[in-house]
Amino acid sequence: MKSEKEKMLSNELYNHKDDELTKERNRAYELTLQYNQTKDDETEQRTSILKELTGKLGKNVVIKPPFQCDYGYNLILGDNVFMNYGCSILDCNVVEIGDNVLMAPNVHIYAAYHPTDYSLRLKDLEYADKVKIGDNCWIGGGSIILNGVTIGKNTVIGAGSVVTKDIPDNVVAVGNPCKIIKHLDHAADKEKKLKFTDFAHINIVVNDIDMGIKYYEQLLEAKPIQIFRDFNNTGFSKAAGFLDNPEKVKLSIAFLEIPGTNLTLELMEYQEPATVEAKHLENVYKINGVRHVALEIQNIEEAFEYVKSCPDVTLINTDKAYKPYKIDDISTDEVNFFDEDKEADSNAKQQLCQTIGNTYYFYFIDRYGVQWEFEQGHNY
Repeated sequence: MKSEKEKMLSNELYNHKDDELTKERNRAYELTLQYNQTKDDETEQRTSILKELTGKLGKNVVIKPPFQCDYGYNLILGDNVFMNYGCSILDCNVVEIGDNVLMAPNVHIYAAYHPTDYSLRLKDLEYADKVKIGDNCWIGGGSIILNGVTIGKNTVIGAGSVVTKDIPDNVVAVGNPCKIIKHLDHAADKEKKLKFTDFAHINIVVNDIDMGIKYYEQLLEAKPIQIFRDFNNTGFSKAAGFLDNPEKVKLSIAFLEIPGTNLTLELMEYQEPATVEAKHLENVYKINGVRHVALEIQNIEEAFEYVKSCPDVTLINTDKAYKPYKIDDISTDEVNFFDEDKEADSNAKQQLCQTIGNTYYFYFIDRYGVQWEFEQGHNY
């Protein structure tokens, strides 16, 4: 039978009030208390305490007091790690920090997490998952890194970010939740023609937007987020391939999130397509599974030229005038939030309108009939 400590290190439910674990936390508390009472010129004493506290201590590690951790022995610190004032690490599982990592003040790393079922929390049960930060990273002040996250090499996390999922090598990522905003200009990255930043959504065409919302609420327990009813936007229509009479296109669009995933559904009901053929290679009214898959990208103009040069690719409109188009400015009365608080928040609506009004996108169909959308600027 596994001990509570073994369960903890295996990311299984464990009792954090177990006698062995309590004793080990008390040990870490005493060592960090000693450490936090040292002065800056007492480097040998600090190093000695860290060697006793941590599972592995690299060369030239500097941690500015106050510093807190739960166990210490789960900390794997590389060479030249620097942590500024107020860093706190709940190392209930292994937290590996690579060489040359810089952490600004008040960075928190939480390997521990609690079950969502309150009855388990009342029994003092929790989980813990590993966290890894790659070499040469810079973690901005006040950032929070959650359980199970891996941050790639050379990456920068902006101040105040909440990192909820893995972040790759060589990017700048910011926000809550933390998202990629820039790919760093490294030699390997220069060779990439397509600089993706995230998965955006999958699109499904429906014949009744309200019925579609209710259907996916029941089927997938999806959560409706926002809706654009009777949406009429020339820039949007051109990007969707309607170059003839784009001002006549009208449709309703709803976005839903599927809990526990990073998947967003985009439901569309066309009311007035400009033409029956609509430059979509098939009737826009046709109900035929997933209409397209959308990816967020950073370099949309370059990506458009690259996709055009690839074999067995058909742009959604083959006219020479087709290109990535920007959605025209939209007003707050064109969108509704399903959340009552957000619906009443004029600033939230205005921010969403500004974001969408800065979105560029284009469509193409690949060899196997999959329709893709590349979009730049939309923040889900």
